[in-house]
Amino acid sequence: MVEVLTEQVSDAYLAHLRKIGISYIFGGKERLNFSLVVEKLKNLFAIDKLMLEGGGFINGSFLNEELIDELSLILVPIADGASNSVTLFETSSFLNKPKPVNFFLKEIKKLDDGGLWLKYVTKHD
Repeated sequence: MVEVLTEQVSDAYLAHLRKIGISYIFGGKERLNFSLVVEKLKNLFAIDKLMLEGGGFINGSFLNEELIDELSLILVPIADGASNSVTLFETSSFLNKPKPVNFFLKEIKKLDDGGLWLKYVTKHD
């Protein structure tokens, strides 16, 4: 486990992380720069590949910084009728110049329960 923090974190919290043996990195002064985070994870921890399981804003932040090269979606034949749907990618005014990203279908697998596993890749300019 590696905690990603801004430089605004308190010294007390850093001491707590050290005490319980959790590594941490700084990903920016006031807000996270995910390109910097990925670079530090690679250089400091030899992490070459990440599986992103964030919410819409985290996913949108990584996408906006062109850090997503593959998208894996599983569609299951279930409907719940809820109107408060969660989105896969969100944007906000705090993101730098959000822009659309095209994904290209790479593979489709039919699952035993009737679902579909869709794999996409993206190419950034």
